[in-house]
Amino acid sequence: MIANDVLVRRTEVVRIHLNILEGLLLESPSVSSAIRASISLRFLMEGALSRLAGEMGARLLVPTPNLAGVPLTQALVFACGGYAIAGAAFAPYYAYRKPGENSPHRPQYEREVTASPEVHNFIDIKFGAFQNSICLAILGRTFTRGTVVRYVANKCGGAHHHDDTAGFDEIEHGITNAGHSLELNANGLSAVFMETIGTANFLLTAPDIIKLRSDIATLETNATECSRVDGA
Repeated sequence: MIANDVLVRRTEVVRIHLNILEGLLLESPSVSSAIRASISLRFLMEGALSRLAGEMGARLLVPTPNLAGVPLTQALVFACGGYAIAGAAFAPYYAYRKPGENSPHRPQYEREVTASPEVHNFIDIKFGAFQNSICLAILGRTFTRGTVVRYVANKCGGAHHHDDTAGFDEIEHGITNAGHSLELNANGLSAVFMETIGTANFLLTAPDIIKLRSDIATLETNATECSRVDGA
């Protein structure tokens, strides 16, 4: 009985955070929606979602852009894109050093552009690998989704992180150096915030997450009905 009580409580909390993300994806991208998304994503990424999936016997595969072969370490700025927010699609963004037509480095630049697809191919990866997938590059430094989410939650959302601050410092350094090239939409929203919201989109549209949410709803309905019977 105790185990069931714990499981029901966890499903409720996970359901709430997933519902929060769903609501935020209906809003136009903003600093506010990115911060709120980072807090829910951080909670889910720090074990709550994986533990619940394990308890329910559910798999957690997330379709994720396949960036194999993309020269991210050569990019001045890279933002993964490939997601939709509030009905608007956001394409990947690449910026490389562009030498002159007669420069000996011109062929390298052209290879970099050719290897940078305007539309991603997606591959199914486990939730842990999804967190470790790259979504951002600044001056050749690459950053994972988990790092970006924790950065936003920590710096803007008041969710204090553990003592690993190296990733946060690197992002801040990159933002300072790259400046306004990180503002990728008409609202001037930083790629750091856009990729946080985009991470929520990839998670919420994953078929395994859709099924898990349906299973959670069924479990909670059954639990409610059992409570009514027990209390009758």
